[in-house]
Amino acid sequence: MDKWLRSTWFIRILSLFLAILMWASVSSDNTSNPESSFLNGNSTDKEIVENVPVDIRLDSEELVVSGVPQVANVTLEGPTSQVAPVALQQNFSLYVELNELGAGTHEVPIQHSGISSQIQVTTEPETVEVTVERRISQSFQPSVEFLNESELGEEWEVGEPEIEPSSVEVIGAASVLSQVAVVKSMVNLEGVDSSIEARETPVKVYDEEGNELNVIVDPSTVSIDIPVARSQKDVPVTFQAEGEIAEGASVTSITSDVEQVTIYGPQEVLGDINQISGVEVETDGLSETTKKQVEIELPEGVSDVEPETAEVQIEITND
Repeated sequence: MDKWLRSTWFIRILSLFLAILMWASVSSDNTSNPESSFLNGNSTDKEIVENVPVDIRLDSEELVVSGVPQVANVTLEGPTSQVAPVALQQNFSLYVELNELGAGTHEVPIQHSGISSQIQVTTEPETVEVTVERRISQSFQPSVEFLNESELGEEWEVGEPEIEPSSVEVIGAASVLSQVAVVKSMVNLEGVDSSIEARETPVKVYDEEGNELNVIVDPSTVSIDIPVARSQKDVPVTFQAEGEIAEGASVTSITSDVEQVTIYGPQEVLGDINQISGVEVETDGLSETTKKQVEIELPEGVSDVEPETAEVQIEITND
């Protein structure tokens, strides 16, 4: 044995045998251990990227398309070193190519760009049914819908709105325009305490069921003026003496520069008031002509009056 250990050839043969054993061991581990395959760059991966936008490739401005989903899901399969960065960065795009198609209904695939050929790509859905139609336009007069009108309070009145421009062009497919039921702008009246002037408001288009239609509106906004004011009414006012005047004196007249006042309140209340009569003027103990400031009392249901006071002249004569 000592003689073999001293032999150069014996040591070389033994080293070769040990090297073969080690190679066989490592090869076996690589076959059974996926992590070893990953380290060697031979692993595969599968990733699902959801809600990827789908573009429409159509150069003609005379055509309009319906049926293309806004987003699709993408499954990526291939080498981990390729799939992982693509799934993470999402630096690719999905599209449907429609430039070679004419008017009508077509089944077209969802295609992709920006993904390596080493990656297998599957989209969900894989194909879509699209309808290509001629683009048409039609004029409509937009209306105005008031939101939160009840928040104004009972004494406020909203007048007839004025819209500029008075008509807009609705552009889209003929099949979609045939569904147009309402073209309107919505104005929120919550917190409004004065007239609305030149408010820019988007124009929306709806079908009979209240679904917003996918069309182009030109112009997309309109300018709206809406008169908003408190309900008011001008009524005459009269005055009467209240109290015992001095002995031997008498009230011949009570006059004022204020002959009528403006009252504010709910319209149904104002409709029943035609005058404010008998505003009391204190004359107790007076013996000569006198001027006084008199407060004008509010009739029931009235929220305000202008002016709130009036100067009166009490004409008194003595026997």
